[in-house]
Formats: sequence, C-alpha cells, structure tokens
Amino acid sequence: MPHDYPTLVILGIGAAILLWLIFSVMKKLFGLALIAALVFGGYMLWTNPDLQQRALDLIGIG
Repeated sequence: MPHDYPTLVILGIGAAILLWLIFSVMKKLFGLALIAALVFGGYMLWTNPDLQQRALDLIGIG
C-alpha cells in the first residue's frame, strides 16, 4: 500500500470512477431486466387464458 498522498488520491478517484461505472451499468441492466420481465409476463397473460383469468381474479376484476 503506497503512503504518498498523490498516489492515494489517484487511487481514491479511480475507485470512485470504477464504482460509478459499475453502478450505472447495473442500473441499466436492472431496468432492462425489469422491462423484459414485464413484457414476458404480458405475453404469458395474453397467450394463456387460464392464467389471465387467475390474474384477473387475483386483482378483483374477473
């Protein structure tokens, strides 16, 4: 572990940038996964009338 101040500052800035990149990518991946899950769920309800009826009964419409 280096003990000089400039190296520690550079390492800290590098770590902050790396964390920012990781979290921004994870946020985008989570958003894409959420959209994909909603689309897949809608497709399953559209193509399966029994599942659609159970979902409607669950929310109190059917």
